[in-house]
Amino acid sequence: MNYLVLPAYKPDHSLLDLLRKVDKEYFNHIVIVDDGSGINYKDIFREAEHFATVISHTTNKGKGQALKTAFAYIKRLNRPGVVVTADSDGQHSLDDIRAVASVAGNQPHRLVLGCRAFSGSVPFRSRFGNELTKKIFKLQTGIAVSDTQTGLRAFSTSLLDFMLAVDGKRYEYEMNMLLDASRELTILEVPIETIYIDDNSGSHFRPIQDGLIIYKNMFKFALSSVASFLIDYLLYVFFIFILSAVPSVLRILLANTIARTGSAIFNFSVNKNLVFQNKDSLSKTGIGYAGLVLTIFILDTMLITLFYHIFGLNLLLVKIIVGLLLFVLSWFVQKKFIFKERKIITS
Repeated sequence: MNYLVLPAYKPDHSLLDLLRKVDKEYFNHIVIVDDGSGINYKDIFREAEHFATVISHTTNKGKGQALKTAFAYIKRLNRPGVVVTADSDGQHSLDDIRAVASVAGNQPHRLVLGCRAFSGSVPFRSRFGNELTKKIFKLQTGIAVSDTQTGLRAFSTSLLDFMLAVDGKRYEYEMNMLLDASRELTILEVPIETIYIDDNSGSHFRPIQDGLIIYKNMFKFALSSVASFLIDYLLYVFFIFILSAVPSVLRILLANTIARTGSAIFNFSVNKNLVFQNKDSLSKTGIGYAGLVLTIFILDTMLITLFYHIFGLNLLLVKIIVGLLLFVLSWFVQKKFIFKERKIITS
């Protein structure tokens, strides 16, 4: 069984054109969700009912909720198969829709993305939005996804519970789906054609409002890192002054030990539970993180002592310099080993 899901908000006749072209033998069941489009669009959805099951929201609830409504409906049918989500404005070709469905059908427990190349004439906001999002996504997860904003996705019905558990009701839902999948699934990329109709004027994406919602989870990591550094630095400064009568080498060691311990406990707790929402056992991630903290602590203490005694730098200034240098190392180790990077497979 192949399901095609089309969330629609104030669609034009492109939706009907798409429905007339879909191979009904390949896609046994088409599900359209009218996301509160209003009375002016009743005729379009009434015509769409000749081709598909139409589920209506009385008010606009957002693309994420529209997708969840369709997923919940398909789950109730209890007929195994492949679910494909596509845009209702004709920006995905039928060949590409069928291609991602075919890959998903042969790859259970995978999330298949139809990824555009963004070559040729691409609207500026689409190109810029994707470039920004994929860079931030790579920074947070360590995974390179070439098209984070694609609406063409496919997966087995065995993943419906997973998709329904993803947080979000509007455009942030699709980004959250990628974030959750980066931790628990394998992501496959299928190259597709880049199609924009009327310079993408039909998109209901709001760059500022929806952008802030999409990126909010990504900002968590940045805020966690900044907060950890502030805790580390403030504790260090406090004990550097408190221990002013202690010899410099012992003074640096004690101040840095207390500061690093406090910031490490905070950083690990926040990253595991709020940022990455990691479900691995405490022992599995904790041992690796403890090893990283110990290594960073040794390097931190050695470099602070070195810069202070050889270059005569102020103890408060050198802490900032060394902290920035070691941040890069810490990030690399967490990305590659503790929160292991997964590879994206291109079909």
